Amino acid sequence: MIKKKKLTLYNQLAGLKRDFSFGESKIVNSKTLQWIGTLKSSPIGDDYKVKLIYELGKNPNVYVLEPTPLKLFEGKKSLPHVYDHKTQRLCLFYPDWKEWNSSKSIAQTVMVWAIEWLYHYELWLITGEWLGGGTVHGETKKDIIKNEADNSI
Repeated sequence: MIKKKKLTLYNQLAGLKRDFSFGESKIVNSKTLQWIGTLKSSPIGDDYKVKLIYELGKNPNVYVLEPTPLKLFEGKKSLPHVYDHKTQRLCLFYPDWKEWNSSKSIAQTVMVWAIEWLYHYELWLITGEWLGGGTVHGETKKDIIKNEADNSI
């Protein structure tokens, strides 16, 4: 197996500046990268002020800064598919499945997933059902595959 080369903070910064130049990208310190800007789920979607923090050796984290709090579907008490309701830290990938690693471009993966999350969030506001897929935290990949198979019958 060929091991892919890890991207440096400067590689990640260059990708964000290229693909998401409308936001503010910067190296915060020798191990941390930050991007803050406005994302939309679609041309007709709402605007969301978003912050991405990436620290070398860790997974990137994405937070919705504005609006805060994000609206909830009527009768719901918390946001779907987030790691933290209060900080609005989005669940964009499942770390145990190794969907993201430091050889992948944040701009071409995590940022796109954040836009997709916003799209599914807006659908959830209308339907009350999370249509974005993913996993219930704590489930294993085996559990999810079994549930998907059971639901396809």
